[in-house]
Amino acid sequence: MHCQKCGTENLGDAQICQGCGGIFVYSETAKTCGLAVTSMILGISGFSMFGVFGITWIIGLIFGIIALNKITKSDGRLKGKGWAITGIITSGAGLALVLTIFGVWMFVSSVKTASLHRKFVDLQTGMITTDDLQGTPTIEGIVSIVLTSDKQEQSSCDGKLFLPIDTKKDFSSITRTISCSKSGDEPYKASWQFAGVKEEGDKYDFVVSVPFDNDGSVGSKSVDVVYDGSKQIIYENQNVKIIIAPAREPEDVQKISE
Repeated sequence: MHCQKCGTENLGDAQICQGCGGIFVYSETAKTCGLAVTSMILGISGFSMFGVFGITWIIGLIFGIIALNKITKSDGRLKGKGWAITGIITSGAGLALVLTIFGVWMFVSSVKTASLHRKFVDLQTGMITTDDLQGTPTIEGIVSIVLTSDKQEQSSCDGKLFLPIDTKKDFSSITRTISCSKSGDEPYKASWQFAGVKEEGDKYDFVVSVPFDNDGSVGSKSVDVVYDGSKQIIYENQNVKIIIAPAREPEDVQKISE
């Protein structure tokens, strides 16, 4: 090594010039931190392959933090701070995206699992059967309450078994009620809920509420009906007849009790 002041030849690693006693000052070129570059590459490239389910972004985030720490403590001997920060930001954003998608998937799965579990419990307890888990009503019909006196028809009330809008609902929400009464008397009621499609027809759960003559109180009776499109008597006593029959025009109501 030549001394720039006096031109004396010195050893390559000399600290002091042998000729003039001057002190040699060495300047190092700052090196690029490899971890910083790797972190940036992993953070950006992870989006093209969705971080291989987050693994790429986890590694990129760790490398970026380590690289930034080393660069800060290197006193200028290492460079690449911007690359390390880029790697940290992109990797962190990718991980946040993965966690958000995973959280939404877990929520949707839990809702579906709870719904399936509820249906399974209902099956186990006999509240519903496998036939009840699907379908919408397709066989149209009319439910009629026919009030009689001395076996002569006095009045009747009727309602459609289901409405067109009901076919767009969840089967468990298809419910209807009709009532009919003589002047001043407690009404006779028929309520029903669609319970699903069976091979024989559409299944309905009926609840018939009938007033007693002796004390005016009302009693209820549950009746399961599988409607196949033919006329069926759901309930009958000396005062009332509740019938389900094929759909008809309003003027044909009288024929239902025949």
